[in-house]
Amino acid sequence: MRNFIEKLLKHYHQRTSSMKSKKGFTLIELMIVITIIGVLASLLLPMITGAQRATYKAKTKTLFSSLVAGLNRYKDEYGFYPNFLTEKDRVNLNDASNSVNCVRALTGRNPDGTAMSAADRMAVNRNKIHILDFDDSNLIEKRNRTTNKNEWKIVDAFGNPNIYICVDNDGDGLIKKGFPTATDGVNPVDLKNAVKNDKVGIRAGAIVFTLKKDSNSPAADFTSEDIFSWVQ
Repeated sequence: MRNFIEKLLKHYHQRTSSMKSKKGFTLIELMIVITIIGVLASLLLPMITGAQRATYKAKTKTLFSSLVAGLNRYKDEYGFYPNFLTEKDRVNLNDASNSVNCVRALTGRNPDGTAMSAADRMAVNRNKIHILDFDDSNLIEKRNRTTNKNEWKIVDAFGNPNIYICVDNDGDGLIKKGFPTATDGVNPVDLKNAVKNDKVGIRAGAIVFTLKKDSNSPAADFTSEDIFSWVQ
């Protein structure tokens, strides 16, 4: 590839040196320049894309770590995890009500910054404790085309709203259901030592993850990686 570019440049310099009296570029010279630009772009684009994905993945991991730390602090405060998380084995934040409850539980306010109603406060964060903040990159307001209403959702750095949370429901230090398995297209080896086996579970209080092979739209439009809060 390098030799090819050097030959093109050599040809270009030979042409320009023999045509000093002429002004402008010939069609062939323009084609040569365009070809060189195209070759360079094809070489640089994969590197730029790879670096961008690595940055997004790192930011997503940071978000997930913050969510886990926030949920564990919530449990330290109240003695249990938020009810909307303990009612199911796996909770998807793509459900707007789950995202809203998560924000209320961790910030003590509504997603738009307003105060919670008395009913919402008693349901999810009665002391209005403030644990962490969300910013415009991970908390967005979008129009639901079905209901034609705006909804608040927590998203990862790729813009993917399918973020899953599992918590230890019985306090034995293990998450025994809801965590990624072969059914989700996840190789247990990829989870390293966090998973003993499908019958035991993950030794953690709370976990957050996204899935590469996600059956819930629109995850495939945003990320093509499994990202787990408990795996480095």
